[in-house]
Amino acid sequence: MKILHTSDWHLGKKLEGAKRIEEQKLFIDTLEKIVTDKNPKLILIAGDIFDTPSPSSEAEKLFFDAMKKISNFGKRAIVIIPGNHDSAERLVASKNLAKDFGIIIYENPLEVKEIGEYGQFQVERATEGGLILNIEGERVFLYSLPYVSEAYLDEIYKNLLAEKEEELGESIDRDLTYSEKIGALLKRGIVEVENENIPKIIMAHLFIMGSVGDGDEREAELGGSKGVDLEDLPEVDYIALGHIHKPMKYSRKRACYSGSPIEYRVTENRYKKKIFLADVKGDLDTEIREIELENYKPIKKYEVEGIDKALELSQSLVGVQEWVYLKIVTDRYLASSEIRELRKNKNIVEIDVKYVDENEEENITYYENGELDIKESFKEYYKKFDGIEPSEEMVELFMRLVEGEE
Repeated sequence: MKILHTSDWHLGKKLEGAKRIEEQKLFIDTLEKIVTDKNPKLILIAGDIFDTPSPSSEAEKLFFDAMKKISNFGKRAIVIIPGNHDSAERLVASKNLAKDFGIIIYENPLEVKEIGEYGQFQVERATEGGLILNIEGERVFLYSLPYVSEAYLDEIYKNLLAEKEEELGESIDRDLTYSEKIGALLKRGIVEVENENIPKIIMAHLFIMGSVGDGDEREAELGGSKGVDLEDLPEVDYIALGHIHKPMKYSRKRACYSGSPIEYRVTENRYKKKIFLADVKGDLDTEIREIELENYKPIKKYEVEGIDKALELSQSLVGVQEWVYLKIVTDRYLASSEIRELRKNKNIVEIDVKYVDENEEENITYYENGELDIKESFKEYYKKFDGIEPSEEMVELFMRLVEGEE
């Protein structure tokens, strides 16, 4: 069976206050073309569909439009799990409509789905977290694990152990790491269908220890305490992962992070964005292919010496499809007129000024794509040099000067 794997869409996400929805729409258009061309029978979306638990109506509309397009009105199976950025309850709110379009959305680990017809395919059997799907005569088992916090995992594992101890009539070792508990949960799901001679797949939103993330996704798993050791993953035909924004492949486990479809941080401009196609044939015989995605609006970082060069660069980049982080090294502070001139380029999301003279060196961030950031930067600057907070009248006067008011 041919499977398409994607994740970490983060619909509604902004870059320093700047909307990315137009780039996300372009990705959905690209995805529709890819699924039409490659015609996968199953699409896996491994979490973080939205960037916040309460997405904007614009982001939600884009999600629903995307589902209608790529499901081909129920001909393709789509299975979705929530990530740590999603509200699981919000995602499953449309599950009745989703079922008609062949879309299965998990809310919790160990959830048992209804058997029967979804769109134009069948769920033949449902286990805790697992499904046997029959799509146009091809059968596959999928075990899905949404993002699970350490506390929730402990609760799940405690309940499972209590059931097992009652069954065996003896105590079981409870002193396991986070990684071992995740591994045990996944293996338990696979054991349920070990006698079924069909391809077996896992989809999960988690952090593999040693994976190279960027920014908060990596920081959230500080020290690897909530990371999963690759060796704790079961042997299956394919493992579709979400959570890390960099595309990665662990060949010996047939496990992949698809990564985010567009750059969401300046640190993500070091690698290409991708989605994965896996052709699973059973008996661990899987062909994995990568499809590179277009970079609709790259995030670039520029450093210049002198305010005049910064103004010249800003002017040259007006209309260029780039998000710009601009660092200026200078021996004087920016005038309000210069800030206004730089602000004319709406693609500049941050201006970081490194002030250098014979006696001292410091960094001041003047502007991060919004009035609030300029205002706060001014307050910090004023307090640093005068030792007190500026009055409201002073702040108001400064903002009027920045906006060009008299």
